[in-house]
Amino acid sequence: MVKNKNKKNQSKLGIITLDSAVPKNHIARYVVKFVDEYFDLLQFPEKTKKGKKGGRPAFPPKEMFKLLIYAKIEHVESAKYIADMARYHDIYKYVCDDIKPSERSIQRFRSENGKEFEALLQMTLKKAADAGFTEFNHVAIDGTIKKAYNSNNNVITKKETRILIDYYNGLPTSPETLEKLHKPAKRILEYKKLSDDDKLELLYDISTQFTLTGQNTIPVNDIEARFMKGKKGNQMVAYNIQSAVDYDTKLICAINVTQRPTDHYELPEIAEKAINNIGKVPETMSADTIYLNEISLSFFADNNINGLIPTRKQSKERIGHLNENPYHKDHFSYLFEQDAFLCPEGQILTFFNDYVEKSEDPEKPDKIKRLYNNYGACKACKARNKCISASQYHRTITEYGSEMKKGMQEKMEKEEYKDEYAKRSSVDGPFGVFKEQFNIEKEVVIGVQKTEERINLDAVAYNLIRLYNLENEKENNKEDLIDFCESESVKNELQLKVTIF
Repeated sequence: MVKNKNKKNQSKLGIITLDSAVPKNHIARYVVKFVDEYFDLLQFPEKTKKGKKGGRPAFPPKEMFKLLIYAKIEHVESAKYIADMARYHDIYKYVCDDIKPSERSIQRFRSENGKEFEALLQMTLKKAADAGFTEFNHVAIDGTIKKAYNSNNNVITKKETRILIDYYNGLPTSPETLEKLHKPAKRILEYKKLSDDDKLELLYDISTQFTLTGQNTIPVNDIEARFMKGKKGNQMVAYNIQSAVDYDTKLICAINVTQRPTDHYELPEIAEKAINNIGKVPETMSADTIYLNEISLSFFADNNINGLIPTRKQSKERIGHLNENPYHKDHFSYLFEQDAFLCPEGQILTFFNDYVEKSEDPEKPDKIKRLYNNYGACKACKARNKCISASQYHRTITEYGSEMKKGMQEKMEKEEYKDEYAKRSSVDGPFGVFKEQFNIEKEVVIGVQKTEERINLDAVAYNLIRLYNLENEKENNKEDLIDFCESESVKNELQLKVTIF
C-alpha cells in the first residue's frame, strides 16, 4: 500500500463565495434574509452621487442597512471600525455584499437615513406577527434616563449667553466682562472653526432653550438635553427614553425620546407610537405608578384599552415596602363602596370636601383634591398621640384624582388584574440590554431626533436577535432560569427575590 505524501505548497482549485466562511445558522444570514424580505416595503428611494461628471453610484441602501444592523448586533458603534470590517472581515463582507464604504460614507448614510430605522423597527414587528409569535395582546410601557453627550459642567448661563449675543451684535462689551466668563462660554468665544454668524445663531438657539425650559443653565454641546435626576438621585444632562415592549416576545414595539425630566405625561405619545408600529390597538397596556393621571386614564378610555396602573400604595404593597409606621397613610384602607377610609384603629374617615388645585402648566390638567376625616373619632381616640402631632386636632387623609383614578384603584385590587400587571416587568429587560450590551450611554449623538434615531437602530438589532432566538428556540426556558437564579443565590449567599413568568 502506497502512502501519499502531503504537499504543503501544492495549489488547489476551489470556488470561494462570500458566504463560504459564514456558518449555516449564523445570525448574519438571518439579518440578510430579513432585510431582503422586507426592504421593498420601506419604499426607499434609490440615490446617486452627483458631481461634475455625474459621480459614481451611491452605495446600495439595502446593503448599507444590512451592514449597520449587523454591526449593531455585534455592538459596534464606530464608523471607522465598521468600514474596516466591511473591507477585511468575511462575515461583514457577506452581509454587505462586499461593498467597501468609507468611514465618512457610513457616517453620512447613518445620519441622513436615521428616520428609516423606525420603519425597520415596524418591519421586525410585522415579521413577528407574520410568524405567529405574538398578537401584541399586552404591551408594557416604561421610561429610563440616557446620559447625553455633554458633561454636567459644560453649561452656559443665561447671563453669559446675553453677554456673548451683545458682543457678536457689535454692542460695547468690556474685556473684563469677557474675561470673567466661565470656560464653556469662553470656548464659544475662542472657537475658530465657527464664524461669528454661526456663533450668533448658536447663541440665539441657546437663548430659545432658556425660554422653553425655564432652566438656569443650558448644555453647550447638546443644547436640547436637560438636567434630569438619575436612578441614584444624581443630576445629569440626559434624555428621557420611553419604550413599549410586547410581553409575549419581549420585542420592543416603540421608542420615544423626550426632553421632559419625568414620565408623568409621556404615556399617550409612546402608546400611540406602539399602536402605529404594531398596526393594532393592544387589548392591555400596563405602566408604572408614575403614569397614573387623568391624561393616561383618558387615553385608555378613548382607545378602549384595558389599562393597568397601580397607585403608589398598591406598588409599595406589591413589593413589601409599606411604611413601617402603623399609623402612616399606607395603613389606611380605602372603602370603595362607601368612599371612605378605614383607619388602623377601626374608625371610618368620611369624605367632607374637595376642590380643584390649578396647574401652573397650561399643558397639564388641574388636580382634584379630596379630603377625608372624622373629627369626633379622632378626639376620643386613645392612639391620637401616635397618629397626629400635638398641634393637630384630627387626622385628615388627602387624595388626588377623579372618578377615573378611583376606578383604576379599585380595579387594581382584583387578583386577575394584579396577575396581569405582574407581566409588566418584561419592559425592564430591553433597557438592561441597551445599557449593558449596546452601550447607549456611549453613543455619540446630539439632539432629540438623532438620539431617537440611533436608539431605534439599537431596537432593530435587539428585535432581530430576539426573533432569531425565537425561530431557533435558543431562549432559556423557565426551569433553566429558576435553576440559574437559585444556584447564584446559594453560591453568592444572596437573597432570592425574582418573579419568572
